Amino acid sequence: MTQATPATPPARRVRWGLDDAAVGAVGAILLVLAADWALSHSYLTDPRVVEVLSYLVVWVPLLGSVLVACYLRGSRSLARDFGLRFRPIDLLWGLTIGLLTRVVASLAEIAGYGRLGTGGVTLDAPAHDAWWIVLSLLAPVLIAPLIEELYFRGLVLRAVAAATDARRPVALALAAVVSALVFALLHVVDARSGTAILVVGAGTVVFGLAAASVTAITGRLGGAMIAHIVFNGLVVVPALLG
Repeated sequence: MTQATPATPPARRVRWGLDDAAVGAVGAILLVLAADWALSHSYLTDPRVVEVLSYLVVWVPLLGSVLVACYLRGSRSLARDFGLRFRPIDLLWGLTIGLLTRVVASLAEIAGYGRLGTGGVTLDAPAHDAWWIVLSLLAPVLIAPLIEELYFRGLVLRAVAAATDARRPVALALAAVVSALVFALLHVVDARSGTAILVVGAGTVVFGLAAASVTAITGRLGGAMIAHIVFNGLVVVPALLG
């Protein structure tokens, strides 16, 4: 008598799409505006609370939408759903894109502000304790690239491409533009001046287009994440040395 072979369970049906991406972006914008309102009315006064909140109001809705899409409406694999994979060649992609786009962003700062760094990071010369390491180094250089690339070049890029009724190259090109514009929008939503909107918007749009392009070409987030680490790190490191 032969033993029956267990049936292979069917693959989970992926149901995430533009609605999941929209919830993340709208949620982040609303929370950023709410935090700005609370700050302007002096409801938030502790500098550390303000700094932590400035990250959380963006990260929570973006990462939340990614996790809900993947684990409740997707395959339960960030690699399959959003391309969270890395290969050695992605290091070269990332270094090249990160350096080139940071040059473009720096030129935009010079054109808009008359000097470098006006819109960048400023680090005090303080005690280099655990709090400082997390908020000044890990948050902008490592955590932000991971969360933001999962959302913008993972969820948004793929959702827009899947929803576009066009050939794959056209769909990916449109998705790259949309993801870059949404990326820029979330970076300028609390900008204090028209100049800041133009300068920060230009830098983030260029970076967003480059990161989306390498993601579309490779099908992986590895290159975009390395590029994002380099792009942000080239602001933080000069601030540390300054």
